[in-house]
Amino acid sequence: MVGQLIFFLLAVSGSPARVLEIQQSITAVLGKDVVLPCSYQAADDDAVFQVTWLKKGDDGQSVELGVLHKEHGEHIQDAYAGRVSWQSQGSLKNGSIVLRNAVQADEGNYECHLITFPRGNFESHVTLKVLVPPLPTLNPGPPLEEGQGRTLAASCTAEGNPVPNVTWETEVAGKNETRRSSHPRSASVTIEYYVVPGRKMHGQLLTCVVSHPGLQHQKRITHRLNVSYLSDASVLGHKTEEEWVAGMEGASLKCVGDGNPPPTYNWTRQNDALPNGVRIKGDTLMFQRPLTVEDEGIYVCRVANSFATKEAEATISIKENKAKQVNVISVSMIGAGVIAFLLLALLVLVVLLMTCYHRRKTKRITEKYEEELTLTRENSIRRLHSSHSTDTRNQMEENLPLRSESRQGSFRGDSLCRESLRGDSLCRDSLCRDSRQGSFRAESLRETSLCSVMGEEEGGRSYSTLSTVREIETQTELPPPPPTPVQENRMEKEKEKEKEEEEERDDENNIKQAMTHFVQENGTLRAKPTTNGIYINGRGHLV
Repeated sequence: MVGQLIFFLLAVSGSPARVLEIQQSITAVLGKDVVLPCSYQAADDDAVFQVTWLKKGDDGQSVELGVLHKEHGEHIQDAYAGRVSWQSQGSLKNGSIVLRNAVQADEGNYECHLITFPRGNFESHVTLKVLVPPLPTLNPGPPLEEGQGRTLAASCTAEGNPVPNVTWETEVAGKNETRRSSHPRSASVTIEYYVVPGRKMHGQLLTCVVSHPGLQHQKRITHRLNVSYLSDASVLGHKTEEEWVAGMEGASLKCVGDGNPPPTYNWTRQNDALPNGVRIKGDTLMFQRPLTVEDEGIYVCRVANSFATKEAEATISIKENKAKQVNVISVSMIGAGVIAFLLLALLVLVVLLMTCYHRRKTKRITEKYEEELTLTRENSIRRLHSSHSTDTRNQMEENLPLRSESRQGSFRGDSLCRESLRGDSLCRDSLCRDSRQGSFRAESLRETSLCSVMGEEEGGRSYSTLSTVREIETQTELPPPPPTPVQENRMEKEKEKEKEEEEERDDENNIKQAMTHFVQENGTLRAKPTTNGIYINGRGHLV
């Protein structure tokens, strides 16, 4: 909107200058309000009586819009009633008017006349232009199909005053053409865009951009291209790179094809119907059972939409499944391995059970052997007791040599007895596992019995055989039988004497045999180490 301010200076002698301010050109937007200015600067003694607005027609005639009088008030012509009003109510010095809801018919030249006193009449001229902003429209071209030649994609038209500016914004390759046309109060522009349709254009944007002085911002209209096409069909199969064999499960064939509009899919088999047990789901042909040789054939996939129809073939050959035999052999080998493992586990279990059985049996034999040793010791004590159960006088006469021998060999017997007891302890610690250890234990027990008869007290006094036997009889045995006749006693006495001599010889032999298990070191008898057990000396030390 361009305006030029013109100042009229009136020179009057003896009075200050007075100025009438006007604008030569005013621009309005269609449908908006606009102000037509007319302002007079007067001195203090000047007065404005009337302001009149006129519009000059195309034929040169003027039409009155309204009058504002100092005494009679304002008057608006009927043609402008409700559209024209005074900007400043009650002040004639500001004669500007407001023209509401401007239309294209309001364009033209306007005059403002002022009557003042005492300076006379003044007038100003202003030209009004009405801008018509465009309302652009976009029209798509004919349907686009792949393979067509140069085709109109869309056209965009904008009409306004002055002529609008129309352009295209797009990434689609093409060419545009522009056509213009004029009207009495406006002008229109039509711009067209031509392309060679292809599937890559489908879905791309084509935007019409309109700019105009009556618009605060550019107007944009967007169109999305729609190109009909159908790609070549192809078949993808489940494990198509591998051989299909009888018995394979989960096999399927997929028909691949893309297009606009979205295509439909159909499956057939050349020269034969589709086999039983197959299902078509969308673009996929699924075998819902293991494959058989009867499933061989040429399968045809048909892809179609409103634009075109295309087909693809897949030749399916199915071989006998040799893997089944291998699987049977593998299963047999696995079964044989499982059976062998079970037999091995059973064998190990039997060995463990036999080992436990022999251990328990050995333990019973050991316990039985210990019981026999205990009985043997008790029998020795009984024999000693029976050998001294005769009359007291005969015992005194017959045992005198024994007493002297007992006194003479008390130290030797005590030493041997202690060593035999030590050997007996060693034998207990080694548990006497074998028969040789059992014999040694029996000999030791016999020596222990003998030593119990010939032992010493702590004070150093020796016991006689008779007193020792009597003590043993008192502690462990039943009372002796009642006395017999003298003759029977003598006969028994002779027999027992012979037995005693034999036992003494046996005891001496046993002591000698027991001494073979000991060795003398630094005047002390120590048990010889053996591989059958661990010997412990009398002080509890390991040897």
